[in-house]
This record gives sequence, C-alpha cells and structure tokens, in this order.
Amino acid sequence: MATLRETFAYLPPPAECLAILVGFAEITVFGLAGIASPADFAKGYGLPIKSAAAAQQHPGALAPSSDADSKASKEVGKTDTAFISAIAARNIQHGALILAFALYFKDRRALGVTVAAGFITTVADLLLVHSYGLKEAAFGHIIGIANCTLVGGSLLWWGRNDKWY
Repeated sequence: MATLRETFAYLPPPAECLAILVGFAEITVFGLAGIASPADFAKGYGLPIKSAAAAQQHPGALAPSSDADSKASKEVGKTDTAFISAIAARNIQHGALILAFALYFKDRRALGVTVAAGFITTVADLLLVHSYGLKEAAFGHIIGIANCTLVGGSLLWWGRNDKWY
C-alpha cells in the first residue's frame, strides 16, 4: 500500500498548488469573465457601471433625453466598459505570468515574487473601490491582499530543498 507521501510525491508543494489555482482564477474568473461580461465583472469588482440605456434615464424627467445627451452617455458607457476590460486584461496577463513561472520555468522564488507583486495591484484596487465604489466589495480585495502576502511569502520563504517542502 502506498503511503501518503508516495501518493503526493509528484505534486508541487502546497504553496505552488495555491499559486497555480490563483493563476487559473486570474485568467478565468478575473480575466476572461471580465472581458465577456464587463458590467457583471465591474459590479463584483466594486465599481459598477451603468449600461448606456440606464445612464440616459432620468427619474422624474418630463422630456426624454436629447440626442446629444444620449450620445454623451453612450460614450461614457463605452469608456467605462473599456476601463473594466483593461482591468480584466491585466488580470489575464498576471495569471499567465504566474502559470508560466509555476508550470513552465518551475522557479519557486520568481513565482513568489510574481505572486507577492500582486499585493501592489490588489492594494491599489482596494483603495480605488474604497474611495469610489461599493464599500461592501472591499472585503474581496482584502482577501486578495492576504492571499498575495501568504502565498507569495511562503513561496519566497521556503526553498525546494527545505524539510517543510
């Protein structure tokens, strides 16, 4: 009968497994999903955007919006969607970098630096959401900060030849 150590001998250490999961999540949940549905992604991110149709509705207005107002609100909607799509593209890039260091290069220290560097963007996201967005969504960014700190720090702390590996 195989021991537990023999069963998991070919898997990466737990911190690397978590980093791989983070990389896949960055690409799929925080990247491709954000490009596929920017409005839903923006709401989950904490900076909800309005569609062009919703932006031109004025509660209590006696007259419908003029063509100039309608065109301006559509431009604002396009800009908001572009910004959210840029955030999603940034997440795809970060996820691809994590997966490259974890699965291709298999460099634990570089992977640790990459995951820990996500701390900077996650803190910036938290500050933006706290200042301009939904305060309730800030908790998700706090989880991201803890994730970058703990997973990135453990990858940097323990080397491949460590007995806790």
